[in-house]
Amino acid sequence: MKKTNRNHTRIWVAAVVLILLAVLALWKAAGLLDSGSAKPDNTQEESTAASESSDSNGSVSAENTGNGSEEGISESTVSETDTPELSADKQKESFLPDYSSAPLLNTTAIRDLSMEVGSSETELRFNWLSPSAKQGQVRLTDTASGQTVSFSSECKASSTVPGYYVNKAVAQDLTPGASYQYQVGNEEAWSPEYSYQCPEENPETLTFLVTSDAQIGQSDMEDPSVTAERWDSVLTRLTSYVPEASFLFHLGDQVADYGSEEHYNMFLDHLALYHIPLAPAAGNHDVPNSVSMEENGHPAAPYFFEHFNVPNRSSTGQSQYDQDGNYYFIRGDVLFIVLNSSTSQGSAVQEQYVAQIVSEHPDTRWRIVAQHFPAYPASVRSHTDCKEYLARIADSNDIDLILGAHDHVYSRTAFVNGLCETLPDYSYTSGSTAVNPEGTLYITSSTSSGCLYHEPEAEIRTVNMLQPYAPMALRFDVTDTELHMRAYQVDTWEVLDEYTIQKN
Repeated sequence: MKKTNRNHTRIWVAAVVLILLAVLALWKAAGLLDSGSAKPDNTQEESTAASESSDSNGSVSAENTGNGSEEGISESTVSETDTPELSADKQKESFLPDYSSAPLLNTTAIRDLSMEVGSSETELRFNWLSPSAKQGQVRLTDTASGQTVSFSSECKASSTVPGYYVNKAVAQDLTPGASYQYQVGNEEAWSPEYSYQCPEENPETLTFLVTSDAQIGQSDMEDPSVTAERWDSVLTRLTSYVPEASFLFHLGDQVADYGSEEHYNMFLDHLALYHIPLAPAAGNHDVPNSVSMEENGHPAAPYFFEHFNVPNRSSTGQSQYDQDGNYYFIRGDVLFIVLNSSTSQGSAVQEQYVAQIVSEHPDTRWRIVAQHFPAYPASVRSHTDCKEYLARIADSNDIDLILGAHDHVYSRTAFVNGLCETLPDYSYTSGSTAVNPEGTLYITSSTSSGCLYHEPEAEIRTVNMLQPYAPMALRFDVTDTELHMRAYQVDTWEVLDEYTIQKN
């Protein structure tokens, strides 16, 4: 009797399965069921959710004023006839790391190579670690003429990486517009050979990129290798979409743990960074202080100094245990001043430094100050105290723009005067142009690696605040009469905000 019941049960189950299969087939034929293709990158969904979240926090949502078609996107990216699924897949595939044609630095004994901006367009600065105590060199070959010149480095035992030596070299008198191949090291070990395109001298438009808070090693959120891979894709996309960019700012918090050589390596070892000069700012995670040393147990040492070689480095603005300091450089009529907001020397020193640099270069038409801490925090977890001294700096020295980071939230203020008051006589909607404005514009860059997202918080001077919960980056195009900014969500290449300052 039990056997007969079991057979009836099997027949009933089989019948139900056949009915379900038939229904599924009908749904699929009617287009109601996914055909089974791989699910695309979920960043579009995250962007939509982020937009709704931003609205719920009272932030201003900027219009999408660009579709990427004018940004030099390669033919390998999306066509108009692609479905959204294929578009996402193609975009992702076209920016997966491809190291087959150019090996990473870690294939050699050389490590932590960084290429920094020089004082002018015709100068490049290099920093690397080598196991050799012998003086290193930068070998630079003009690809058109085949002529090779060498520049010797300063070589000193590293105090942060045992068994290695810090090399700092400066390549000078590059030919504007020329293409070069370069490698660093000595006869005991050379890096792979990489390419560099020197910008034209005094171009009509100066283009540069701004990133921040890669913060490799934010282990509470995800494995550092995941953050490093996303950082790689962001760098690859930026340099592919904007090949005309002369340099790349990274406004601090290169790493999450200042004492981790592994995290510095994960920040630096990317092909894109071997082709575009870096302008780094010292962030609070990059340098040791009494609190951070107690938290992670690493000794005090000049980690920022030993990994970056910036131009016109000053003894002012140094951190308590580092040799980082303030620095500046000039591109055409644009003066860039980079301040160390983690300095232990106080705000009065910073004010004196900016005044001195501006007085030495009075004829610059545009003046931009950059540092890690923002004047007007846009995050519930960020309450820095530098708005008063930055306002004094801006007002006394005719600063057009102050760039900040740290918040992991994007924000743009109204024009602000020396008393930290907003100036109401301008349009501040996305896409607007301010003609001959008074005061200074403050822009805070969000995280460019997606390591950690903070919740936005309204600030009375802020006119646009965005948290797409996706990596962001900024593009600036500067001419004699205009400074134009675009803020991108990098994974979709959507313009989330843009603004223009015009000088007649």
